[in-house]
Amino acid sequence: MDKTEKQEIEDGESVDTDTGFRCKPKINRAFFPVKVTYLCYIGALVTLFPVIPVYLKYLGLNPSQIGFIRGAEPFLDLFVSPVWGSVADKFSIHKRLVLVNVCGVGGAYFSTIFVPGSGAYNESTPGLDESGEPVDHWTNTRMTFAICLVMIATGQMFNAGVTPLLDANTEEMTKHHGSSYGRQRLWGSMGGMIFSVSAGALMDAYAKNPFFLHEYTPAYLIFAGFIVLTLIPVWHIEFAPHKPPEMFFKNIGAIFKDPRIVAFFLVMCTFGFSYGQVDTYKFLYLDELGSPHILRSLCPAANCLAELFFLYYSRQIIWKIGHENAFMLVIVAYIARFLCYSFLYNPWWILPIELLHGICFGILWPNVTAFCNAAAPSGMAATMQTMAFAVVAGLSEGIGTILGGLFYDHYGARNLFRAMAGMCFVILVIYRIFCCFVEPVTPPGGPENEVEKVNSAYVSEPKGNTYAMENKHPAVYTDDS
Repeated sequence: MDKTEKQEIEDGESVDTDTGFRCKPKINRAFFPVKVTYLCYIGALVTLFPVIPVYLKYLGLNPSQIGFIRGAEPFLDLFVSPVWGSVADKFSIHKRLVLVNVCGVGGAYFSTIFVPGSGAYNESTPGLDESGEPVDHWTNTRMTFAICLVMIATGQMFNAGVTPLLDANTEEMTKHHGSSYGRQRLWGSMGGMIFSVSAGALMDAYAKNPFFLHEYTPAYLIFAGFIVLTLIPVWHIEFAPHKPPEMFFKNIGAIFKDPRIVAFFLVMCTFGFSYGQVDTYKFLYLDELGSPHILRSLCPAANCLAELFFLYYSRQIIWKIGHENAFMLVIVAYIARFLCYSFLYNPWWILPIELLHGICFGILWPNVTAFCNAAAPSGMAATMQTMAFAVVAGLSEGIGTILGGLFYDHYGARNLFRAMAGMCFVILVIYRIFCCFVEPVTPPGGPENEVEKVNSAYVSEPKGNTYAMENKHPAVYTDDS
């Protein structure tokens, strides 16, 4: 091989395979469609999802009805997400499922733009029937509520099969192409940061003269456009042929025979429970503090900005401190976040607090995907990934949202956040003690052997799909003889 020949080792970086020196950055073409997929899909979701609760109120639903719809979403993730992962693993149809689910998300959520409303909800003005008598609000909005519930539930069921499958495949691709999950997922954060503010500005401008449907139309149109664009890069993503294990359902049970995986799912419950409080009651708390609308729009932008740094360097951080310590770091970040919330009086000070989300997501989710791929039985990576997604965004978030609301009503937001900080501290102590008695799951590779990885993965590349061969898919091996 010529001494000047270079090989890519890290997304955006290259190295001379003989000298080991880093050279002029290159674009890793294998990851280009992955980046664009995250940019478009997460951008689409961030454009519409924060608008949905306000839009439901515009249609005439009251807070309890909105809470019921939002509370149902996590439980749908709990039951549906593992099904998508299991079907994808068993029949090796990952790409087709992602394409179908992206279309389902776009169709179901966009359809809510046409739901007939019953007037904006006003708790001080009850609905009246034809004779002028007060009408029960649930009766008056029954049809609107039912349509919204069905459409949003359908959209969420499809959404539960997109991100986990993409994340699991991206993590598998990094084993061959030498990049990291975080450096791909950060493009979703970039999309969220840009589009969350842009959509809000467009809605403010359109609200002055809404000539089509309502003031929320721009968010729906932007959402639909990016959903359509998502289909193009997904079609070009490298999904390796997948050979499921012979004892597929038996291996699902085998996942939980490892105490480290059991502890992992218990910690995932803590994260989901915590996220349920942040995602729902943070905005109610800001409203109590008298925050302007623009501040509530800046919160997701601050979240995405903080994610960029930690997603980009997540691989190095996780390799340096290990999976278990990374999970403990996230718990510490949640403790600090809840305590800061509880002592907040000027709502604008929430923006620097929101930077802790960089750890709460930017370290957490890359660590989850890496842990699942390292600890899962052969052929079960996508299944374990979707199970983790179901626990975080399903069972624990749903329970946390419901119980958090009850606690909020009785004891207030400040006491809720302080109680959450205390719960996270207890989990942190228990998990730390557990880690003293078990062997840690070692992150694969490391910064110092990147050149070695390139030489083995690219320089002497055999014929056939090496990505598939590395992941033990016998059907794609090629006989050189």
